[in-house]
Amino acid sequence: MTWIKNTLLMLLLGLLAFGSIQKRFGIIGSKSLNGVFPVTEIPVFSCSTWMAGAYQDQFRASLEDSIGFKQDLVRLYNQVDYSFFSVPHASKIVAGKNGYLFADMYINGYLGNDFVGKPFINDKIEALKFLQDYLWIDRGILVLVVFTPAKGYYYPEYIPDRFLKKRNDLTNYGYYLQRCREAGINYIDFNQWFLDLKDTSQNMLYPKTGIHWSSYGAYLCGDSLRRYLEVRLNRELPHMITDSIEIVKEARDEDDDIARTMNLIWEIPHPLMTYPKFHFTYDSVQAKPAALFVGDSFYWQWYNNGVIENTFRNKEFWYYNTDVYPDHFSATKNVGQIDYVESILKQNVIILLQANGGYGELGYGWIDMAYHYFYPGKSRTKEIEQQMLTNPQWMEQIAAKAKERNFSTEHMMLVDAVYTMNQELRNQGLEQHK
Repeated sequence: MTWIKNTLLMLLLGLLAFGSIQKRFGIIGSKSLNGVFPVTEIPVFSCSTWMAGAYQDQFRASLEDSIGFKQDLVRLYNQVDYSFFSVPHASKIVAGKNGYLFADMYINGYLGNDFVGKPFINDKIEALKFLQDYLWIDRGILVLVVFTPAKGYYYPEYIPDRFLKKRNDLTNYGYYLQRCREAGINYIDFNQWFLDLKDTSQNMLYPKTGIHWSSYGAYLCGDSLRRYLEVRLNRELPHMITDSIEIVKEARDEDDDIARTMNLIWEIPHPLMTYPKFHFTYDSVQAKPAALFVGDSFYWQWYNNGVIENTFRNKEFWYYNTDVYPDHFSATKNVGQIDYVESILKQNVIILLQANGGYGELGYGWIDMAYHYFYPGKSRTKEIEQQMLTNPQWMEQIAAKAKERNFSTEHMMLVDAVYTMNQELRNQGLEQHK
């Protein structure tokens, strides 16, 4: 029996030592983890950090970050938690039924748990109606709201039962849609279109393990947007020509972006995926229209598959009405560093691209800011700015925030004024709901 104990002891010691050997020499290749994982550096020793315990904490964290086979151990840990307990180790991700993955905000959006209230939405629609009419009639600029599909609406049957206990009668998407119809706002509702196609489409419109529409769904909606604009602008636009349709087992591109962030050992099984190949033709001598997109990450699939580049003569995108792309790729650039009015007036089309009704804030502040600049009369944001100018302490805080965020002081004032106004509107909604 002694030799068995000694053998087991030597085996255990060998396994412990092998981790250190792997850390030093990297004998066996390990697949990198998806996501951002900052590595803690070995701390510099000092008496003060030692006595406070900070040195020990950072040294321990440094050892854990650099242990041999860390990537493999993380994947093993994640796989066990997901397979046995349906716990996904990814930020704000929910494991639904049958392996369908959701961002928690999509579930809240479907259930109406994030509803901002009627006063808030009514205010945005009133301002948007003015902007739509003014920019079209006086400037020839088309303003369009695009409601993208949302996974909570498309796959409600896969939402875990524990979330279904709490539900609001109104949702941001539903009430915005109602008010857009009533006010005559230009909009395309891709969310409802996908629901209409759900039972008849032979191809996956929304992926099982992805957060956005599928590559095939983005392709369909890109062509529909192009056709809509061709009619509304009364001008020829580049045509999408389909070359082939490929149906494969693996999910490509962004169709499994949620699953990748979970860093599992095995892929989550999913239905066949469809990938179209297409090109554009354009025979007109007329220049393609200039477009500004303001919205969320649904834009990127149109950017990556060539819809943006081939349909418009520019690629201007204000991500959540903050970061300015494509400039932001090379150097940090935000809307607080540009001429807001000039950037709007040089467009032919302005598209507010929204999932779940912008989670309440349609345009992510664009409507409020554009209204502030273009509406000739009094507005609540202008009143708030006047209050700021008479309050030195408030202005000091604004100047400090503007420097920190690399905004102009004027833009920071407007951001804070919009925030203050919207808090008032939210409070009105809460009072009505009581």
